[in-house]
Amino acid sequence: MAEKTSNDSAGEEVDFKAVKHRFMHLNHARLQRARMALRDKQREVLDLLPLLFHVNHPMLPGYASRDVPTGVWNYEPDRKTLNLAKSMAKSFTYRKAPHKTSPVTAIYFMGSTGTIAYAEDSDFDFWLCHDTALSKEDVERLHRKAQHIKKWALTLDLEIHFFLINAEEFREGKLRTLSSESSGSAQHNLLLDEFYRTSVLLVGQFPLWWLVPPEYEAAYDLYVSELQRKRFIYARDCIDFGGLAHIPAEEFFGAALWQISKGIDSPYKSILKLLLIEAYASEYPGMALLSKEFKQTVYDGDVDPEKLDPYLLMLEKVSDYLKRNDERTRLELARRCFYFKADIRLTDAVSARRLDWRRTLLDELIHDWHWTRADLMLMDARNTWKVHRVLEERQVLFEALITSYRFLSDFARKYAGLSMISQRDLTTLGRKLYTAFERKAGKIDIINRGILADLYEPQVTLSEITNEEGDGSGWNAYRGVVNPGDLRMEMPIKRARSLIELIAWCYFNKVISKRTVFVLYSSRSHHTASDVENLVNNLAARFPLELLESSKMKDYATAAKLMVSEIFINTGVRMGDNMALTKNLAATGHTDPFSYGHQQQSLVLAMDHLQLNSWHEVLVHRYGGNNNVLESLCEYLKWYPRSAGVKPPVPHVYAIGAVLGNAVARRVEGLFQEIIELYYGEAGSESSLAPPYYVVTIGRFHYAITFDEDAPRYEELNSFAALTAYLGQPRSGFTTVVFDERSLKESFLPLIYANNKPGVVQLFYYPNGTVADVFILDEKGSLFHQQSSFYDSDTMLGHYTRFFEAVSNRINFMLQEGAVGSRIETLEFYELTSDAIGRKKLFKLSPQFYQPGKKFFSLQVIVEQNERGESVFTLYCDSKEFSTLEYGKRLFQAVIDYVLQLRQSGQSYPIYITDISLERSVVGEENMGKLQTVNFLNYKRRIEEQLNRSTS
Repeated sequence: MAEKTSNDSAGEEVDFKAVKHRFMHLNHARLQRARMALRDKQREVLDLLPLLFHVNHPMLPGYASRDVPTGVWNYEPDRKTLNLAKSMAKSFTYRKAPHKTSPVTAIYFMGSTGTIAYAEDSDFDFWLCHDTALSKEDVERLHRKAQHIKKWALTLDLEIHFFLINAEEFREGKLRTLSSESSGSAQHNLLLDEFYRTSVLLVGQFPLWWLVPPEYEAAYDLYVSELQRKRFIYARDCIDFGGLAHIPAEEFFGAALWQISKGIDSPYKSILKLLLIEAYASEYPGMALLSKEFKQTVYDGDVDPEKLDPYLLMLEKVSDYLKRNDERTRLELARRCFYFKADIRLTDAVSARRLDWRRTLLDELIHDWHWTRADLMLMDARNTWKVHRVLEERQVLFEALITSYRFLSDFARKYAGLSMISQRDLTTLGRKLYTAFERKAGKIDIINRGILADLYEPQVTLSEITNEEGDGSGWNAYRGVVNPGDLRMEMPIKRARSLIELIAWCYFNKVISKRTVFVLYSSRSHHTASDVENLVNNLAARFPLELLESSKMKDYATAAKLMVSEIFINTGVRMGDNMALTKNLAATGHTDPFSYGHQQQSLVLAMDHLQLNSWHEVLVHRYGGNNNVLESLCEYLKWYPRSAGVKPPVPHVYAIGAVLGNAVARRVEGLFQEIIELYYGEAGSESSLAPPYYVVTIGRFHYAITFDEDAPRYEELNSFAALTAYLGQPRSGFTTVVFDERSLKESFLPLIYANNKPGVVQLFYYPNGTVADVFILDEKGSLFHQQSSFYDSDTMLGHYTRFFEAVSNRINFMLQEGAVGSRIETLEFYELTSDAIGRKKLFKLSPQFYQPGKKFFSLQVIVEQNERGESVFTLYCDSKEFSTLEYGKRLFQAVIDYVLQLRQSGQSYPIYITDISLERSVVGEENMGKLQTVNFLNYKRRIEEQLNRSTS
């Protein structure tokens, strides 16, 4: 029937009394069916509810305070209700108030109650409608009373929810969440559609919507005003929640967002509603709403409660939609959802006395669906489904949800009126959806999201699997106790690359718990079944399963953040490797777990990092090889960009049953703690200097850790020479170097860098017979290291003094000309010593030690570049000039001959350069302003090596 948009004779052709009678007849049938589904004590809640809001007796359930507004419109308790109240409160006496006000205008419940879909564990959603004139304080008092009644109902094993409704505000769309199954005002019209087809009036005013014929829905407000003007209705008799003339596209968007989000964790509850929204949206903008179909049937005179069962109407509409689109898989899924929602096991034998209308109706449905006995047995055995069946169902559920998500995305793009906020919501939902179901490396799939209550196994066998070469290739988990000879014939619950991944998968999917008994088979690892039990206990303490059940949409609105993490050391490593590592337990001076024994071997053979993030992803990454500790550290710190200003927690490190396990775990944990404090502590986060370098030795290699902006990185340095070369690289600004306290204990580097200062050139030397180790830290902290011949301290230190003075003058002069760099403030000199037990010390030398008035030989080098890009040298020995132009390839030999002639002693001790000038063509215009002392030192060393090679 076409909808009418105006009416001059509103109400004249309608028998309102008959229409109301039909609705009330249907309402009574639904109410009786709701009561039939409850146990005796639970029925008392339904029977007493109107009275509890009508009076306020302190001994009756729900009493909150003396000043709660009470009184329900047009309510008069019957004798049965009064007797029930009297049995609960002996002092209760009911006195009728002739002119009592009615703060409560109506009480409805809505949803599956009284329908085929109502199950024993279903809850009640009550709309507690109140007078629009109630003050905010009175509404709050009424709310407190409702909450007290809710708590009383829970003692009778009945879950109820109250939503306080101001009909006037509802019509204006001002309400928040109105149902445990909806998102309130974001779905105003769709919620109203659900209310009109599922609600049952318990007491009070009936909906005015009943009296507006279906053909006038588009002109609802006009029709109502005409009825009131002509006095066909009285405002005191009915309550007006508004009409359903149009549903905006944004509501379908919001409702679908809500249902997909809920469907991830409770798919069977949400998919039917989601498919209904999809069916509605496919008809947009001319939707055939179920509430209108419901009303039309009543107006046609049909009030059969089974024909008008709201859930059967919904199933029929969804089925028609899926059949039109030839979506057989989702149709079968919708039927399963309906069957599970009804919660009636049709394979159970039932006596004729217990046969009720719900079972009869459901039996007819599955006959029409052509379900076989085997199909029914599979459905009724849902609580005994195991992993493989759950995995199949999970895939079907994911495909159904992703299909709806894509439909939603297309719908959002098609109707351009959707706001940017909606697009942002769509992105957030997509994150949650793909996070829940996407498979990716290192992620633990949570397979049982609302499919069944329990996958728990009281006994589990864990077996390491090896390939033909004998190398470990993974682990399997089996149900129950399986003998070694039977393993090949059994289907494993789960296969995984590592033991930690396998146990984590079983734990987070609730296959195992602290009560599970384990059997463990492995010819390679050192673990026992007891170790695994301890590991599961540790997981339960560190990763409570409740953390996975608190997902909220806002969690996905921002980048994922790490919530909990733990590192596991040496799980599943080779037994032989562990035995070899413990042969030299008493190795003097080599007890560092990072560089243990005479062979300096790391005891950290493998690391598993288990993480739970704010997107409720469980991730596990295994790190092996020489760099496992540093790989794990850098990947962990990437979760915490330094610019965010959030200090990472130190992850807990755990070793199960490993030899030296506690010592190794504490060593790893200590390294993480020191790095975090260095880079994220007050000194690290507030410093204006470049991020420091951190040096640690693991095995035989050295590692330098630092940050490039927000990203941590490390360099592997396979020798001491490689380390000094790395620390000698030029830098953009002063950078400190921090050494792990247990690393490089035989080297002077930790002591030297502990005294480093910005803007100061520092020379440290360690004389050892005819050679000396020279360490120089320049004004930016770059290291120069050279082992050279040692004649005496005066000669070596005297020439370095002159060299540094010349270089500092050049660098400071460039800064005056506008170059960017670090000014050299002063020079410092230190002598290094080491006692008999290896303790290292340094002594600062006074300036007088160098005797500045003493005459020293001067050797200046000027480096230029010719037109062919070749280096051209000019050397000044005091005032004598030597150049490539004059001497060519014999330049250095000519200088050597001249110097040796000047030496009165005739000794051939090293020739030292006292000044270097680098022209722009050599350095490059772009690098000229970045020169630092270490650049000059490197040129000095290369030229001196050529000179001194010829003197030897």
